[in-house]
Amino acid sequence: MAALDFGATSASTSSSASFLKRVGAGIWDVLVQMGHARARTAEMQYYMDMSDAELAEKGLRREDIVRHVFRGMLI
Repeated sequence: MAALDFGATSASTSSSASFLKRVGAGIWDVLVQMGHARARTAEMQYYMDMSDAELAEKGLRREDIVRHVFRGMLI
């Protein structure tokens, strides 16, 4: 009679765990991106609600709002 080794992992178990880790990481990345998008949208709305005079006090023009909000993302 052969002894069973319950501590051994099969290739399918480790590949399943790897798959679940990748899925979890993908879901996390989507949630992080959604948070960033929401923050940028709120910042856009903040500037859009300002008058042209208020924007000028901050050194912005209305046409510069998008460039300002997405300054770290746009080339």
